[in-house]
Amino acid sequence: MSLQPAYDAASVAFDDALVGRWQNAADQTSATVERAEWRAYKIAYTDRFATLTFHANLTRIGPASFLDLTQVRGSDEGPYLIPVHGVLRVNADAETLTVEALDYGWFLRGVGAAAPAGLATSVDDRRNVVMTAPTADVRRWLARAPDQAFSAAMTFARVK
Repeated sequence: MSLQPAYDAASVAFDDALVGRWQNAADQTSATVERAEWRAYKIAYTDRFATLTFHANLTRIGPASFLDLTQVRGSDEGPYLIPVHGVLRVNADAETLTVEALDYGWFLRGVGAAAPAGLATSVDDRRNVVMTAPTADVRRWLARAPDQAFSAAMTFARVK
């Protein structure tokens, strides 16, 4: 998770290839991606137990595309709830959506040794890892992030 978004106003992009219904039969998960306001997406992600709804913005950093997700909440939860950003590396074409989340274990091991180069992070007493760097630093780090910093890819097929 990140306290700051992985995008800034100048880098927000929109790709129609992401819009649609997607299914990962192996994991029994699905995602519905809809167009939202101002070059954004509304995403409903469903697994075997629940459906979560996210607001997402797409950004490109070099040749890679990233979705920045924040969870949609229906009401104000009060002053002690801080919205965080999930960062996913994504690739979509007409039939396939590939998603790679940042790898929790990699970050936890890295924070235990030293913060990933150029990226301020923090770990609380419950072992939650949060990137605390400003957006510009998050973007610089993502531009050169090693593949090991991402978990195994989840591959979704477009539902016709």
